[in-house]
Amino acid sequence: MPHYVYLYRDKNGQPQYAGYGKRVTRATAHLIESHNPELAAFVRSNKFTINVAGPFKSKRIGLLVETTIISALKPKFNVTKGQSEARFRPLGVPVDFMDRLSMPALQRRDFLRLQKKKPPMPVLFVTVGDKKFDDGRVGYNLAKPPSDKQIRKRVEKWWQLSRFVLHWAEKPKKSPGLLIGINGGPGSQIVIASLRIDRKAWGDKKRCRNGGEGKVSVPLLSTPELDLDAFNLRCRWVDRKAEFAFSNFPSEFFIVLKPDGILLGGRRPQKCS
Repeated sequence: MPHYVYLYRDKNGQPQYAGYGKRVTRATAHLIESHNPELAAFVRSNKFTINVAGPFKSKRIGLLVETTIISALKPKFNVTKGQSEARFRPLGVPVDFMDRLSMPALQRRDFLRLQKKKPPMPVLFVTVGDKKFDDGRVGYNLAKPPSDKQIRKRVEKWWQLSRFVLHWAEKPKKSPGLLIGINGGPGSQIVIASLRIDRKAWGDKKRCRNGGEGKVSVPLLSTPELDLDAFNLRCRWVDRKAEFAFSNFPSEFFIVLKPDGILLGGRRPQKCS
């Protein structure tokens, strides 16, 4: 049996209602009777057009198409939102943070300025891809981001920082105090996590654990409800001009931004313009 999706538009072409039916005649059933009072009143105005899509091979496909149309066009008289997997949602961003996608992209100096500290703390950036590890650490999927707990575990370890740890343990005030997880390449980078570091714990072997091959875990401060939004940086775009360039080598999976704007690590040392 074929399946169809239909769309009512007003005289100006604006979407007013989307629906699904096993037969194309379902599109005209609202002309006779509708359980939606507002839609019924709209139909009685006789100032509309009806568009139809299909036939589709199954009810599931038809309902998914209906949901996608509702999600994208937001017809005025639709009450239900349809199946969640077919709805449009912000790419790689929890709904609570979607407004941040429209904010100006972060420049390199913003990661220092927004701390509102003098002097600002050095910042440790780590790149997070979509790879899943055997120890349970998950990758970052833009279509379906991991939970906050999973993201925290992913950005916490393991990074080839052992050559810095002794110095940071001796001089914690000069060590990174902010951990930023970055997903994507230059021009499409986004902050997936912003976490405070326990700067006094770089020398604590229980907190700053050794993962082999010079890799260590970052000692993070305990925060309420796994807060990943230190200084309101989560889900902000990063400007290409920030020049955060990582590579495929573990020794270049991280970058340290010093208070003077100099970058250490990554592909090459760079000076802030």
